[in-house]
Amino acid sequence: NNCPSKTISCAFNTRHLSSVTFCAHHNFINSSSSLIFASLCFHNISCFDFASHSSYANDTFFFFVFFFCFFFPMSSWKAEAVPDGEGENDPENEKNTIKRMTSSKKNNKTSNENEENDVTVVVDGRTSSSSLTFDAVLASIKRFSLESDFELDLIRQRRFLHETPELMWNERETASFIKKELEKLGIVYEDAAEPGILARIPLDGDDDDDGEGEGGSGSGESTTTKKNKIAVLLRADMDALPVTEETNLEFKSKNEGKMHACGHDGHVAMLLGAAKLIKKVLESGEEILPDEARRGKVVYLLFQPAEEGGAGAKKMLESKTMRDMKIRPSTAFALHNWPYAETPSGSFGTRGGTIMAGAGTFEITVTGRGGHAAVPHKNVDAVVCGAKIVTDVQTIVSRKTSALDSVVVTISTFHAGTVSNVMPDEAKLTGTLRSLQPETFRWAMDELSRVANAVGLANGCEVEVSFASREVYPPTVNDAKAAEFAKRVAREIFGKEEGKVLDVAPVMPAEDFSFFANEYPSVMNWIGSYNLDIGAVHPLHSAKFILDESILKNGAAAHAGYALGFLALNSTKF
Repeated sequence: NNCPSKTISCAFNTRHLSSVTFCAHHNFINSSSSLIFASLCFHNISCFDFASHSSYANDTFFFFVFFFCFFFPMSSWKAEAVPDGEGENDPENEKNTIKRMTSSKKNNKTSNENEENDVTVVVDGRTSSSSLTFDAVLASIKRFSLESDFELDLIRQRRFLHETPELMWNERETASFIKKELEKLGIVYEDAAEPGILARIPLDGDDDDDGEGEGGSGSGESTTTKKNKIAVLLRADMDALPVTEETNLEFKSKNEGKMHACGHDGHVAMLLGAAKLIKKVLESGEEILPDEARRGKVVYLLFQPAEEGGAGAKKMLESKTMRDMKIRPSTAFALHNWPYAETPSGSFGTRGGTIMAGAGTFEITVTGRGGHAAVPHKNVDAVVCGAKIVTDVQTIVSRKTSALDSVVVTISTFHAGTVSNVMPDEAKLTGTLRSLQPETFRWAMDELSRVANAVGLANGCEVEVSFASREVYPPTVNDAKAAEFAKRVAREIFGKEEGKVLDVAPVMPAEDFSFFANEYPSVMNWIGSYNLDIGAVHPLHSAKFILDESILKNGAAAHAGYALGFLALNSTKF
């Protein structure tokens, strides 16, 4: 009545009745204007401003507006009001989350059917339907992962694999076991860089691997276009190490001299568990994952051989199976158990940017001229030359690398000669080179060769430096947006309390997941597995290494949550 403006204004969002403003001259406050106000609120009009003078307020005018705004669209009314602040991002209120998501989907199905992405609207802090789908999916995955039968199955799988470790490129029994578990779930697979396996789960049930075909609702109507064909790649490595196990576990390795000392048996079990969780979500109906969020979407499950030095990731990427994938993954995700005090069991860690170093194994061959040890002046000493190379390459780190950068050069072996009174013709040195930054890594490789050859020239020896004995692994560089999304998922799985989801520092060990990270926006993550109570305190590659099996269910849920959470966004980008 005291408002100076002679307007009627109302704002309405079709998903949530979050705010209404009504200002009018007192001459407008009558029954007709109240009906117009009501009709505007319940019709799909997002904003209406009507400026007028009191002289316009006559019965004929209001009847005309009332008829077209209220009675004419009456048959298509559908609205839902959610009070501010209630149920928002509440993990305990899953039913309300699913209800709101489903209602939003139904109200907007027709208008959004041919769009590339779902409409994203934020009004008064409220989220779009894609975010509601994300919340519903993550809540369901978490609930399914807590079922006792699910965890027991993960432990069964992991223990079988732990008893039967196989070294790189020989993981045939491991691959056979994985295939049988996939067949139980009705998941199709193909060999890729055998014994590697690439399995796929089409969310719409269309198994032609092209994302096309009928919608998951069985309507028989093809609505998928190239625009919304989206895939996520989940990866687990499956090879063991040439280590003799020194634990007292009932299920310790039965294969002498071989052990899952890096926890890859757990990685495989977690990915198999993720497959089971994804299938359970898909079988739970549209209340959790609506039909339009399934069309053209695929989750790839990659079980990779030969991570421990064999560059299995690179070989899989080069395989015909992966080259022929009809939907290129928009992102890739991997987990590695991390049994160190800074990442206790129950925690999750990752970071954007470099998380693991690049690594190259090198061999330096020094050729001199051998002879009697009593007359060195008549010979060319390959041993002395080799010794100088050992000391001089250390200056690559101490004097040629920025203190703000990270490089490791280690000479690990030095072999020359067989008897004490004979100077050998040749000396062989081997070692490892590591760096966190791709450009620094390439420079350090070149510098190692330059220094070694310069020392050889100064000492009259021929020097050859080779990195060919073992595939060079580039640094593993996480996509910044993928890392943030992984942390968003992890907070739903591991918890939002302090110390549950961590920003970790980069480390100098290497991983061939880096080849996937060079191909797709990817994220490598740590799943904390340090547990003093059960003796899970020994480092990776130790003969005493013990994996805390309590982490398996969260690891499986993190895989599944990342995949379905990303696909719920209905976009090829974060």
